[in-house]
Amino acid sequence: MNSTAQVQNRIASVFVHVTDLRRAAAWYSELLGVALREERLNGGPVYWFDLPGTGLILDTNENNRKDPQWREDMQPLLMFPCDDIDEAYAYVKTKAEPLFEPERHTGMAYFNFRSPDGRAYMVCWSQGGGEDVAPVHRSSPIVPRIGGVFVNVRDMKAAAAWISDLLGVPLREEDTGDSIYIVPTSRGADLLLDDNRVRRGETFEIPFMFDSHDIDAAYAYATERNLSVFHGIERHGGVAYFTLSDPDGNLVMVCQEEA
Repeated sequence: MNSTAQVQNRIASVFVHVTDLRRAAAWYSELLGVALREERLNGGPVYWFDLPGTGLILDTNENNRKDPQWREDMQPLLMFPCDDIDEAYAYVKTKAEPLFEPERHTGMAYFNFRSPDGRAYMVCWSQGGGEDVAPVHRSSPIVPRIGGVFVNVRDMKAAAAWISDLLGVPLREEDTGDSIYIVPTSRGADLLLDDNRVRRGETFEIPFMFDSHDIDAAYAYATERNLSVFHGIERHGGVAYFTLSDPDGNLVMVCQEEA
């Protein structure tokens, strides 16, 4: 955790916004080779995967849409943890636009905010938050671990300066000309600013990636189960990856760092 900011420099969870919670939960469970948790399909708007480092939350936003003040562009990409929700809220107000005051529930509280480039994030306090999660048992060559979260940006220098300031981490100005800028995190998924979409004129986004130790086996596993492939295996500079499309059209990368 950083020492200057009230928001921890790590990604507690990534959000995937879906329309059919059971369908999405079944798809991601099959992808990762983990059991579907029926008790989490209890009529609520979210289904979550407790993964080491950074969790995954599927969200239908059904409850949010009941609020007349809610707008679709308030959906967060990811969640930053904090130790004190009120201190974090006061701090974020000096850096960005809060979208609502902290919402409090038993054992947790959160608020969303908008960055200067228009993207929404969440800050959350939870009782017992920050505890490590044991490795997940799986039957898939795709590791149930989120290796990196991509934040698509238009102005890399401005985005890197803003989020480094928010999280209280050093800015490496010499790296802001690259297409990927790695923001230091204390643990869990890497936070990766990415301007490749802008450079290439692409309209899609790839929010995050799962790890794999065998990209070919992972690809075979996905295609054998007829999971929709957005693009096949590509290899660049010691990294191999492919991208899938979930039932709602959200893109998910699977990546291996090759020796």
